Amino acid sequence: MTRSARILLRVVYIMGIILVLLFLLLIGGIIWKSTQKSVPKPVPPPAALNLSLPEGTDIRSAEIAGDRLVLNSGREVIVIDVRKNAIVSRITAGP
Repeated sequence: MTRSARILLRVVYIMGIILVLLFLLLIGGIIWKSTQKSVPKPVPPPAALNLSLPEGTDIRSAEIAGDRLVLNSGREVIVIDVRKNAIVSRITAGP
């Protein structure tokens, strides 16, 4: 066997050994990942949204469409984005 053939044979053996080791490492990683339990992060409570309505104001109607909530108090219509928990617009009817 020539010198270059012996070198090539050694390279093939080394690559085979590396391939087997990486395969074992992959299997070990899968087993390790499947046995580890992930701790769920606690969900913080949503912040309270202050509508700043005068005292004694009644909500006459409420309607939700998609991620928008529309509140009607008779004198004012308030549009709220429920995903962002924010007031999108306020429409006042008269003084």
